Amino acid sequence: MRVLFEINHPAQVHFFKHLIWDLQRLGHGTLVVTREKDVTLPLLDSLDIPYHCLSAIGRGRLGMGVELVQRWAKLLGIARRFRPDVMMALTGVSIGLVGRVLDVPRLVLEEAEHAKLQQMLALPFATRIFTGTGYTKDYGAKQVQFKGVWVQSYLHPDRFRADPAPLRAAGVDPDSPYIILRTVSWDAAHDVGLRGLSEPQLREVVTRLSRFGRVLISSEGKLPASLEAHRNPVPVQHMHDLLAYATLYIGEGGTMAAEAAVLGVPAIFCNSLRVGYLVALEQQYGLAANTNSLLEGLPIAEEWLRRPDLKEQWRQRHAKLMAESEDVTTFMMRLIERTVPGWKQEVRV
Repeated sequence: MRVLFEINHPAQVHFFKHLIWDLQRLGHGTLVVTREKDVTLPLLDSLDIPYHCLSAIGRGRLGMGVELVQRWAKLLGIARRFRPDVMMALTGVSIGLVGRVLDVPRLVLEEAEHAKLQQMLALPFATRIFTGTGYTKDYGAKQVQFKGVWVQSYLHPDRFRADPAPLRAAGVDPDSPYIILRTVSWDAAHDVGLRGLSEPQLREVVTRLSRFGRVLISSEGKLPASLEAHRNPVPVQHMHDLLAYATLYIGEGGTMAAEAAVLGVPAIFCNSLRVGYLVALEQQYGLAANTNSLLEGLPIAEEWLRRPDLKEQWRQRHAKLMAESEDVTTFMMRLIERTVPGWKQEVRV
């Protein structure tokens, strides 16, 4: 069997990597198509996952539109040569139309209710849409639900063990308190019209957080010179090791907030967007908080960091999440089996 994966963001590399490796171990063919976005290509390289890069990220709505047409055209030729039995993606803006044209089943994860443009372009063409805990939209008969948050596909305890060695090699002490601060570039399609903090405001956040430990900034864009000393020195392929040993995460990135929470690290999502799985992590499990900005999230961070029993509280809450979640990669394997007629496999995890 042949499976084609569309990967357009670094988090999607992690989401699909275990499924790709499991399929390869079973002797099936896999192919990744991607785009030049943030650190997606270096991350694929670091994991030895071959890929075809279809495009570089477009700027603004016009640039994104031109890029999408370019991706459709290139993917159509690649897919015709590869002849996949199924295509998989997160939302699946590229594979949706191409898969429909080639009559290949399209399995897409949908995790962001606010990404309306991507949904409009992709979901009408999806064969099946799979969604996790907290997702609020209903897609009828084509929707399949799993228990858990999508980032657990690569952070499930059976698939991830934090390693302190890369932290020490980069000059970060995993046994000393540190806080991860995430800033985003605000250039995604669903970010149009949104923006982050000014340089003085960001400096204030860093100064106040520094009272509780070292502040490491993970930034999609260029940092002001005054904050460059706080840039995260740990290589991108070890970001989850860094998250796992952190005292707290606070930031504008929702994916990293979810990653921290499912690792049992207190997480504060500072963005006016509301995402179902992050709301569930707050309301059902108490592992996260959702605020509109870093300035709003800062007092919550300070209150949490003053708690003497913070680690034990989150350990108990994390245990509840794990008890109520399933292995998302195994779920995807079974979804493929249900979608591709006549295909049976033995899941090796």
